[in-house]
Amino acid sequence: MNAGKSPSVSIIVPAFNEEGIISTCIEELFKVMRAANYCTEVVVVNDGSTDQTLMKAKFNLKTYPYLRVLSFRRHHGKATALREGIRAARGDIVALFDADLQYDPSDLVMLLDVLNKGPDIVTGKRDFLRYQRTRAVFSTIYNRLLRLIFRLDVSDSNCGMKVLRRKTSNMDFLFRFGTALMMPLLKLRGYRIAEREVSLRQRKVGQSKFFDDRSFLGGWKHIKAVSYHSGMLLCLLASLPSEWSRSRVH
Repeated sequence: MNAGKSPSVSIIVPAFNEEGIISTCIEELFKVMRAANYCTEVVVVNDGSTDQTLMKAKFNLKTYPYLRVLSFRRHHGKATALREGIRAARGDIVALFDADLQYDPSDLVMLLDVLNKGPDIVTGKRDFLRYQRTRAVFSTIYNRLLRLIFRLDVSDSNCGMKVLRRKTSNMDFLFRFGTALMMPLLKLRGYRIAEREVSLRQRKVGQSKFFDDRSFLGGWKHIKAVSYHSGMLLCLLASLPSEWSRSRVH
């Protein structure tokens, strides 16, 4: 890859305490995208990790000229990490990808191929049967609510793997209500959305940041996340008149 060439695709990878997998993630992403002939930059956003994630990510800078590493001194959350990663991105197409490698990087190529056929954004669709029952039930109910309220033709609004055209990446609204409500906001603005099934892989190292299958209802972090997303949904519903007016302007 010519180091002087501008990337066409920017992959944003938020990372929080992923020291055991971040180097493998970077390597797999570049390998897959290079094989598909996409000029790609990978933007790792270290979200205030307390382990060696930042050091491990920076170790790869000499190997991959199109790797960039941003870092926060403290943990801000996934939405903020994605927002700042997108703000720094140079590609005309932005891809979102989780650092834990539970998604298959090769599926990014499939989503990009769909995007090239016309949609403004393509989001992944996970097989919830791969999750513990409690998590699957909560996710299914939440997504059905979004489909009903917003007439959203998307089954998995909060999948961590998405590709979108840069024109949709308006920082003033994209993450206003968290990551789970990106799709309804984009639908309200009139963007064309497509969805494709993506595979899930077993986490190789570390553990989920949001769900503990050994605890009641997935543990306190999962309960807190469900409460947060529910609160954000209520906030979005309360602001619908203004969102509709903005969509007319768009």
